[in-house]
Amino acid sequence: MGNIRQINIKNIANALIDVYSKEFIPGDFNHNKKKVGELTDVKSKLLQNRIAGYVTRLLSPRKRKSKYVIENE
Repeated sequence: MGNIRQINIKNIANALIDVYSKEFIPGDFNHNKKKVGELTDVKSKLLQNRIAGYVTRLLSPRKRKSKYVIENE
């Protein structure tokens, strides 16, 4: 069983990855947290951290079945 995320967190994270996929670094939560703060107008630190965590998880190289895995170029 995995963590259950709110649908708004998933929607925001998926939209950010679709539009700004090159801005995020797979596996680097702190960098992704800063980028979420810059690219969104979410005021809550808790929501920013949850969105950044979900983005990091989607881009994680451990999750090979995801359509968001960025290969080294």
